Amino acid sequence: MKGKELEKRIEEMEALLELMEAKYEEMKRDNEILRRALEELRRENELLRGEEGGGRGAEKETS
Repeated sequence: MKGKELEKRIEEMEALLELMEAKYEEMKRDNEILRRALEELRRENELLRGEEGGGRGAEKETS
């Protein structure tokens, strides 16, 4: 009886590990998407700052 219980527990833990690994990969993808969005927002912010500051940002972008 004890051996079968251990086998079942091992199978449950293996399944949980697979689930957690899949979730980890999903979170890594989400993180990369968020990182790219943040970079884009930062670029937009720099452009807007340049427009507000009399074109200084535009000079920085082209030089």
